[in-house]
Amino acid sequence: MPRPLVAAQALALTLALSVCGLSACGLSACALPAELEGDGSGPALPATTATLAPTDTSVRSVQLHLTGEEATLPVLSMRGAQTLTLAFDVLTDGGGAPLEVSFQHTTRAGVPDLLPTEYLTGFERDDITDYRASGGTAVPYVHYRYTFPNTLVGFEKSGAYRLRVAARGGAVLFERPFYLSEDRAEATLGFGTTLAGGNAGLSVQPAARIQPRPDLAQFDAYQYTVCFARDGRTEAPRCAPEPRLVEAALFQFYLPREAAFPPPAPLFEVDLGLLAPNQQVLETDRAARPPTALLDLDYADFGGDVQQAILGVPLISSVFRDVGQADTQAEYVDVTFRYVPEGQRESTRPVYVRGSFNGWQNDPETIMEWAPEGRRYEATLRLKQGVYVYEYVSPGGPPRRQVALGQTGLYTAFVFLADPSAFTDRLIAVQSAVQR
Repeated sequence: MPRPLVAAQALALTLALSVCGLSACGLSACALPAELEGDGSGPALPATTATLAPTDTSVRSVQLHLTGEEATLPVLSMRGAQTLTLAFDVLTDGGGAPLEVSFQHTTRAGVPDLLPTEYLTGFERDDITDYRASGGTAVPYVHYRYTFPNTLVGFEKSGAYRLRVAARGGAVLFERPFYLSEDRAEATLGFGTTLAGGNAGLSVQPAARIQPRPDLAQFDAYQYTVCFARDGRTEAPRCAPEPRLVEAALFQFYLPREAAFPPPAPLFEVDLGLLAPNQQVLETDRAARPPTALLDLDYADFGGDVQQAILGVPLISSVFRDVGQADTQAEYVDVTFRYVPEGQRESTRPVYVRGSFNGWQNDPETIMEWAPEGRRYEATLRLKQGVYVYEYVSPGGPPRRQVALGQTGLYTAFVFLADPSAFTDRLIAVQSAVQR
């Protein structure tokens, strides 16, 4: 079975063709097959209920991806010899110290469910000893890197996992989800749209048609569940209710109307790979300590020109274009975001700028301030040189407007199997597709 995710440069075309099966499909979303359409009635399983530990404010630029491929989701196939690479920085002027990493198997809802001896072939914890201090940067930091599975840590069960990094015997620094797939089913994605949840636009109802391999014939359709994530945000997938039977060993799942994904917020992109003015960066000051970058105005009514990836993951090493190595010689830059809301009016609720640089979280430091003289919001964040996709949100605010035509979305389906003999949710397939 082909690798479920590929580099961003080839991602859109490859996934679109894998869904349509026809070259004529191009980059347009394939329509939901007629037999998959429906009114979306019926209860939905809840989204992920177990929350990840908050990321320590000293931790920046967290990446977790297939080794050698930054623009991929943290999904491993158990049928190959792939590894995942974890990379991150700790802002400190010290020399750094080893950190501890541990692994926990979870249910599809992110709840720990097994003992380490039931899913690990090695140790429950390992030390991160590959770390180096930055060299000559305005903001000092220590860069950490860790690759797994390795000779000390291995996995014998598929499913959803949680990785935790902590100081030795101390506080948790951050957590991230990752996945191990058995690749024992064929999955095809389609898309429908609906008016739901009071949104000022069309919500998206992804659907998946699943055909398990013959060696899973002893399981019936109701032991399967499909959970969907959008734009690489795998920490909070939305799960479909019971399946519809198409024919023997061919099942279909779709999100009901009340669980459909709301219209996506307009996405924007900033390229700091070379610290110089470009389409989005108006001004830079390399002489400042730290260097600064002023971004062009972002308007609520329009999405940005997102070029590099649909995945909402940070890219650093593969896009760094200055002299030196990105790991330890890329600068942390004070980047000023400027957002013009609808009607140029101040909101009664907080407005956040969030993106691949902070795991799409509404952190206190990402709250924007209203600048009345410019009728806009502003915020300055410290980001490492790289390429980032981001958005502006106001939780609890008015319904989201429909984005401009042409806004894309990447949807990923995780096919889980409730196997009583395994006492957990097995992950038997992962498949992604682009929807327009």
